[in-house]
Amino acid sequence: MKKFTLIAILFGIITTKGQIVPTNSSYNENIVWENVFTNGPEGKVNRGIVDSDGNCAIVFMPENTSRIHKINGENGALIWSITIENTIGFGISEIKENNRVDYLVSGGSGETQERWLCRLNGDNGSIIWDKTYTSSGNQYQFDGIRMTIIGSDGYIYGAGFIGGDEAGTIFIVYAGKAMLMKIDPASGDEIWTHENLNSEYALAVVESNDGSMYYGGILYDDNLKLTKVNTNGDEVWTRNLDNTENIIPADLIISSETIYYGCHTAREGAGDPFDYTCISLDTEANINWIKHYANPRGYSLEHIRNELYGIKADESSIYMFGGTGDESNYSALNPPYESSDVWNGWVLQTDFNGDIIQSDVFCHDNVNTATEYGDLTEDGYVIFNDTDAQGDTEVGVIKVQINNNSNITKHPIILNKTIIKTINILGQEDRNNKNQIMFEIYNDGSVSKKFIAD
Repeated sequence: MKKFTLIAILFGIITTKGQIVPTNSSYNENIVWENVFTNGPEGKVNRGIVDSDGNCAIVFMPENTSRIHKINGENGALIWSITIENTIGFGISEIKENNRVDYLVSGGSGETQERWLCRLNGDNGSIIWDKTYTSSGNQYQFDGIRMTIIGSDGYIYGAGFIGGDEAGTIFIVYAGKAMLMKIDPASGDEIWTHENLNSEYALAVVESNDGSMYYGGILYDDNLKLTKVNTNGDEVWTRNLDNTENIIPADLIISSETIYYGCHTAREGAGDPFDYTCISLDTEANINWIKHYANPRGYSLEHIRNELYGIKADESSIYMFGGTGDESNYSALNPPYESSDVWNGWVLQTDFNGDIIQSDVFCHDNVNTATEYGDLTEDGYVIFNDTDAQGDTEVGVIKVQINNNSNITKHPIILNKTIIKTINILGQEDRNNKNQIMFEIYNDGSVSKKFIAD
């Protein structure tokens, strides 16, 4: 038992039934600013971004409406807000031209929910163009563009679905087919649409260094999929990801030619619990690893749901964004965290091997706060939340500066490294990089010794 405890402290994680559990999570720490926006109709947050100017843009969905806020990234103040009727806003992304940041808002429009995309002037929120892309089908078949990116060729690529069986949701819908569109950014005109009967939903799209497009997908009661498409809209392949049939996908990123799937996975328990899930794979759809994470507040694994909806990466880390809460009348209390049945936002930072670096929990006004998406800043991140603060299903935004002094890392982070002396193998001081012995002191007082051969 003592040996196990020592390992848990050293590595910063505990693995239980396949879940990796942080031994500690910070609570509402390192917040630069937070704001809750209550003006206008209530609606569920779907997606948010931090643009290249450092400001934030968020899309949420009151009934039969897309509502977009632009928020000052320095202080959290509202810059402008617009409402677009008879639409459902699923996604938002940036497009920059002539030194002005504009926004692309994607989703569906009309009673039969056709695919929809508009471009907004980033200065004032006015609509530059607004396009609906119709498909054949009956009144019970629904379409949507879930998210968009700007490709290296300057065109818009939008991932989504045609002929789904449920309207008004960014969650996985079935009975349809995955689709990927290429769109002219100047006019919104469709250039081509790729459709895929072997995948029912293209949930996100990423681009590799050679210009190939990849999107994540799924079939009902089947494994996750990855599809590769060329710039002409031709499908190169769709491949199964083995042993992923119980995983619910949410987001996709690519970093250094490695693709990361952000998901959550259901497991048995009294509260229908979920784990965060991250899948690392190469651009041939070969899986490097699959890891599951749970329970940042230390409550019972039988009850806590951890639902991941966004994933990002910088040059050294993966960031997973979502919510954590209990809906089974468990109602336990573990200070300093809120009661288990109060939903909180959870941001989990790992290295590229999936090992935990930092776990952070956030809550507006000590009431239900579920993070729906997040994006990175130069020195941290912003999370976009559904919150009951000041009402019901309000829009909450929190900007966080990363604390690099985390005590939860699996491997020591070198924060201050001191080279005491370098000597060559003859015992003489030597300033070049050949045949050296190097001593390093770390913040925790430990010392390492390295021999550098020529």
